Amino acid sequence: MILKLWQLFRDLPIPFLLLSFSIVCVALPVHSTELTPENFKSSIASGVWLIEHFSPYCGHCRAFAPTWEELAQRNKEGSAEATGVKLAQVNCAVHGDLCSANNVKGYPQLNVYNNGDFVETFKGARDVERLTEFIKRHAPTPPLPIPPVSETVLEEPNYVADPNPSGSVLVLDESNFQSTIEEGPVFVKFFAPWCGHCKKLAPTWKKLAQSMQHKLTVAEVDCESHKALCKENNIGGFPTLVYIADSSHTEYGGGRKLEQLEEFAEKASNSEPKSISPDELKNHVSVENLIYVLLYPSSEHKLPSLLRPLFSSFLGSPMVYTIADPPPSMKSHFSIPSTAAWAIVALKDHDYTIPAAVYLTSTSASSLKNDPTEIDNIKTWLLHNRLPTTIELTQDSFQSVMNSPARPLVVLAAVTPNIEDKVQERMEEIGQKWRARTQGSGMLSENGKERPIVFAWMDIGKWKDWMKSMYGIKYKGSLELDDVEVVVTDHKALIYYDIGHAGSPIKLTSSQSVFSVLDGIAQGKISPKNSENFIERVARYLNNKLQSIESYIINHPKHIAFLVLLGFVFVVYAIRRALADEPMDKDYVRVGKGKADRLD
Repeated sequence: MILKLWQLFRDLPIPFLLLSFSIVCVALPVHSTELTPENFKSSIASGVWLIEHFSPYCGHCRAFAPTWEELAQRNKEGSAEATGVKLAQVNCAVHGDLCSANNVKGYPQLNVYNNGDFVETFKGARDVERLTEFIKRHAPTPPLPIPPVSETVLEEPNYVADPNPSGSVLVLDESNFQSTIEEGPVFVKFFAPWCGHCKKLAPTWKKLAQSMQHKLTVAEVDCESHKALCKENNIGGFPTLVYIADSSHTEYGGGRKLEQLEEFAEKASNSEPKSISPDELKNHVSVENLIYVLLYPSSEHKLPSLLRPLFSSFLGSPMVYTIADPPPSMKSHFSIPSTAAWAIVALKDHDYTIPAAVYLTSTSASSLKNDPTEIDNIKTWLLHNRLPTTIELTQDSFQSVMNSPARPLVVLAAVTPNIEDKVQERMEEIGQKWRARTQGSGMLSENGKERPIVFAWMDIGKWKDWMKSMYGIKYKGSLELDDVEVVVTDHKALIYYDIGHAGSPIKLTSSQSVFSVLDGIAQGKISPKNSENFIERVARYLNNKLQSIESYIINHPKHIAFLVLLGFVFVVYAIRRALADEPMDKDYVRVGKGKADRLD
């Protein structure tokens, strides 16, 4: 038998043998562990793993090999850039059953596993920057700095050690709602049994609970059976999805496909502030478009815990990092004076040089706990600086930008997919110039108040009817930047601007054209157009008035009771006067002097 195999091998053409040898060489893992059916489960059972499922016969896999090598080098244990995520490979040409068992559909496929459980598959361009950001998003959270022994350690919230152990939807009611949300983050669906959209979402919600097993509690409340509980949580429609963490309620307004819900839940459940070293900050800035970093002395070690409820509402967007005892050079770089007890720095657009904003305070951690005014100031500052400079508006991002509490002015371009890359590049360029023009803040000063400016674009093919009705933008399909229609919109006020004070349309090819419109708005030299017609504006005005009256009635019941009583007294008085002054029949009236006015 061996002799026959040797004869067969000897008769093969030399070029074929060389090709086979080269493929085998490519198949060898590059600076990462090679996993097989024998060691796969035992290896990934502990820690976070990024697994490349590949085939040596796949051209994309061979092209991806240098990128994978660079990632493996960066994450090698002991490296300065190591994230704690372990990299490994599975050769699907050799271990096809193992790849099938892991639902591998194509090559190369990159899967993340956490303590043996599948988390998600990487989707997108396989370049080093995107993959590095992806790996860091799944990296194990490093421990917070250990406080000095002499300090009294602040009690931490009692987070569940193993949330959602069964991978099933938890049913909540008045008896367990409060205790559940006190134990840790919960993603809650408020629904009604008769609601068609709720019925459609039900199987997806069960799958979400399964995928978030051991990671996040997924729950539901039947509002038909527990009306008081839903009213207490301000539920106005069904289904309403709310993420609750640290007593902060955030309504989810994104898509309701399983992948979208999983992406949100993963990001939200990993949104805890992360402690990093000063040397790591630049790397995070280079990867992430917007971050907050808390700089504080280790003597104020209670700060991350005290501020966590404010950070939790961001659900990981932007990420918050903490640096204890930042070096003097870093404090000097961000212009943090020695009088400041601590600071929060907002960094945007991969720009480490000029911060978007810096929050300074002399309030210590011990005083902050009893200072609601300072807490409100921090909350306002965080919300005001939360918006990115440039962004694509989609169904998932629309609400967070256009209806932001910061009330931004949005420079909005209508694009088609074949020109989107050009528009994005141009928007980023204009955004950088705008930030340089505003000393990094990106704010527009209007009537003594500062408003953030966001440069955004939207797919007119998907939203052509909406864009036409709101801004009068029509679908053209041109590939030229000069033909891209641009408006500056104040969405909350339902007004917009599409021409400058000189009467010319806004041109994306000219940053000065955009800036002149923004300056004209700030100076009140340009009149806005309305997104609503006259009847819609009147209806909205009346509706707002009715809502104001309703709100006043609810918030001032004693005033209303007094006014009702006063009105009742007035009505009774008016009726009595009317009855007393009722004219009598003229046949019984005497006219004369003295006692002539009396009736005898």
